[in-house]
Amino acid sequence: MLIHHIDGRELEKEKPNTSEDFFNRSEASYELNGEKHTFHLLYVRYFEEKLEDELTQHDFWKQHLQKYKLRELAALAALSKNDSYLKRKRVYINEYEDFKSLFMDPDERRFTNFLKPFE
Repeated sequence: MLIHHIDGRELEKEKPNTSEDFFNRSEASYELNGEKHTFHLLYVRYFEEKLEDELTQHDFWKQHLQKYKLRELAALAALSKNDSYLKRKRVYINEYEDFKSLFMDPDERRFTNFLKPFE
């Protein structure tokens, strides 16, 4: 798998009666078996704020968080952790433990290889 693009952003309200400003979207565009795909991970913004402090205690994540924002890495973490996401375009995570599990015990070699095109 070749990663072409990663991005992450805080959503903003488009209409006054929506709750979009409580969410983040992480995106990864990649090529797999000659086909291009884009994967979107939507999650509650608070999860990122809560998890970021904990991840900076782990050497592996600390080095990546110095260069990237957590919202830029979340979609890659999901793709590297769960192969079934390779068959999906969008995933919504609404439980903190599910979000946290994407970052626990990562396949460090695989994840680092994903980021090589951006170094």
